[in-house]
Amino acid sequence: MKTIAANVLMLVAALCVYGFSASGEPGPSHVYFRVGYAVVGIACLAIALVLLARRGTHAPR
Repeated sequence: MKTIAANVLMLVAALCVYGFSASGEPGPSHVYFRVGYAVVGIACLAIALVLLARRGTHAPR
């Protein structure tokens, strides 16, 4: 289950990379979108890495 959640979070992070690069067009609120995409993307990637790193630490029941 953790692997599925990590894969979904990595997909969201990948979409945030696309959104970050696509929001570089000039406009009055493009900075807000770039910051939002960066924060969400980094947070999703960090959570996915934590889920994958802790994957083998639990003993089987």
